[in-house]
Amino acid sequence: MRPRDAGSGGAEPGGAESGEAGPGGVGPANRRPRRRPPSPGVGSILLIDLLALMIVLASAPAAWLWLDSSHPSPIAPGGTAPGGQSSFPAPGVSVVPSGGPGASALASGLNAASAGPSPNLVYGDGTWTAVESLPRAEWGSGSAVLRDGRVLVAGGALAASSNSATDSVTIYEPATGHWSAATHMLQPRAYPMVVTLDDGSVLVAGGSRNLQPLDTAERYYPENGTWVAAGRLNVPRTEGTLTLLNDGRVLAVGGGMEGSPGWASTASAEIFDPKTGVWSLASPMSVTRAYHTATLLGNGEVLVAGGATTYNGVRGTVTKEAEIYSPRSNSWRPASRMTAARYADAAALLPDGRVLVAGGWSLTTNDDPSLASAEIYDPATNAWKATGSLNDARGSLAMAGLPDGRVLAVAGVDLSYHVLASTEIYDSTLGTWQATGRLPVALERPAMGILPDGRVLAAGGAIDATAGHVTAVCAVYSAKPPR
Repeated sequence: MRPRDAGSGGAEPGGAESGEAGPGGVGPANRRPRRRPPSPGVGSILLIDLLALMIVLASAPAAWLWLDSSHPSPIAPGGTAPGGQSSFPAPGVSVVPSGGPGASALASGLNAASAGPSPNLVYGDGTWTAVESLPRAEWGSGSAVLRDGRVLVAGGALAASSNSATDSVTIYEPATGHWSAATHMLQPRAYPMVVTLDDGSVLVAGGSRNLQPLDTAERYYPENGTWVAAGRLNVPRTEGTLTLLNDGRVLAVGGGMEGSPGWASTASAEIFDPKTGVWSLASPMSVTRAYHTATLLGNGEVLVAGGATTYNGVRGTVTKEAEIYSPRSNSWRPASRMTAARYADAAALLPDGRVLVAGGWSLTTNDDPSLASAEIYDPATNAWKATGSLNDARGSLAMAGLPDGRVLAVAGVDLSYHVLASTEIYDSTLGTWQATGRLPVALERPAMGILPDGRVLAAGGAIDATAGHVTAVCAVYSAKPPR
């Protein structure tokens, strides 16, 4: 199960901006002294007030549509929206964003801290329910949760490699359970890196097309459904990571620099500033890596761990090394090494600030068994410690931090290189994994998103380990309440 775009025949695990969005602002007017007009009579005042009130009442609906037409009605989950559809989202429900490979659900999971259980979370019986399928079968797409709770799925591949990269964009509406087409991206890209920015726009960068990594980036504005070029990466990269920093900038780390027939990782890092639309090189890592994990820590620093350092046929190497990036000093420092070398694994931030890493592979050969092991990094002690193993060994899995603090591991490739339909939940208080519902079909690299009521959406993916067949099937998971 190895990088398909490297020309190995193996499968690939997991793949000029003007500034802020919105209408142009109007500065303070230059005012000149004006003569005071004659005072109107009482009757005139009453007439003027009445006319003003009528204008406000008449224009209120239009103003709401202009300002807030993309937001669903704030009816609590479990209620009923017009037309009999279940309502969503509820006030007070936190949204857990998703991103691209490493920082996305595709290769390294959804990295998100939980603010603690919400009284508005929707629980079920721990099963996956099939929902409306994507318009087309695809895998290796990028995904992002929009501010209004909808899930955007962008790009991906229609077949085994990035020769079939697509520019399509679809949006899932939880209130109706339907997908709607959105404006296509500016260019096709498989395995894109994706992250939701602080202003609600979505940044898509890098990825692969025609077996080559991309250096282009673009930005989607949900309020008007448009894509705008977002500068160029200094280094083309696919299977890297994007991490949203606390100051609103975005850190891009690692990834692949070369396409077929060879493939090499990069140690480079760079930062995108949404205010300027410019990518600037940051200090490089000490280790080249791709298919790694990147997790924003509670103190605003970024933990980067594992990854494949090189790939060329069967001679690639995988690292145990981990390091931490400080945005304040623009510098890296070493973290302690993981207990196992792994790539195409998954990571999630736990409620107490520790980082869970699970699954993946330790070698780049096509007969390397998937890992079931999991470990936890504690920033307070700078130490990794083994925790409970997965029930099913999984490489190229997806992982999501649920809003109640638990972690969901989804699908992937097992020890025998069969794609999995099983899923399981990690409880950090017990340190154990528990099997939960099965997907309607076995999947590798589905697009994923955490819905604001705590449910999880999985969309598309490969249904065999070589991605010879892909699917449009989508499903939503409702976890059982925690014990």
